[in-house]
Amino acid sequence: MHKMMNISMEDFRIWDKDAFGVFSHNLSLLLQSQDTILTLRTGKPPYRAVLGVPHQAPIGQERIAESTDLGRKAPGRPSDENAASYALVAFDAMRDRQIPCKLVIACHFTSHDPNKVLDSPYCQEIFAETSQLLVECHGAGNSSPHDIEMSSGINRQLKAADYGSRLASRLDYRYSVAAQVAGGTSRAKAFLRDQEEEVKLRLPALKTTSLKAADSRGIPALHLEAKPRFRIRKGDPNSVSDDGKNLGKALASIIIEMASAP
Repeated sequence: MHKMMNISMEDFRIWDKDAFGVFSHNLSLLLQSQDTILTLRTGKPPYRAVLGVPHQAPIGQERIAESTDLGRKAPGRPSDENAASYALVAFDAMRDRQIPCKLVIACHFTSHDPNKVLDSPYCQEIFAETSQLLVECHGAGNSSPHDIEMSSGINRQLKAADYGSRLASRLDYRYSVAAQVAGGTSRAKAFLRDQEEEVKLRLPALKTTSLKAADSRGIPALHLEAKPRFRIRKGDPNSVSDDGKNLGKALASIIIEMASAP
């Protein structure tokens, strides 16, 4: 049995006692729960963006969907530990600028992979209202060749490389950012301060159901993979890392910029 938590920002605190980047007690408990959809909203639809976090789990919980095998040796699939952290920063930045936005977090679902099942509670929630953009926030491992990967899977409604180029610039090229250059492929560019390099994405999301469903609805969609440095702050599991704060703020900035462009 899944639980649905739909929360308006008038009666919910994200950060603890106005300490930016430290989760409030109530939020921390929700992010550590199982089989819970947590939805935060600011403004009214149509939303400038829906931010989705389909594989959230607390730090130390390395797998979700444990009741399925998904063809792997271990049951279930790897979780994206604390992936909600940088998504919460992005949501908060959009709220501060009064940009209508919705954040949907699937907290450790045990029975299925939330963004691979179209009738899952997660997919139903991300498509429940009209939006200009879907951005899914994920976590990559330390062995990933890039700090951040961006793709659109097979979604044909936008060019992921446009977002990747702007994100790298907004982050002042402090991190390795690679973005897909052709939908339906792993071909990508890595954006450096003075040049671009042709590379391949490790996780191009070519079979992700939520991105396909967005495409069929005419909704541009992005898939973002971020290394642990953006999700895990050593010694403090209930907070956002400094790199995560940088990423969340930059992500919000380019969403506002790109989604509002003619």
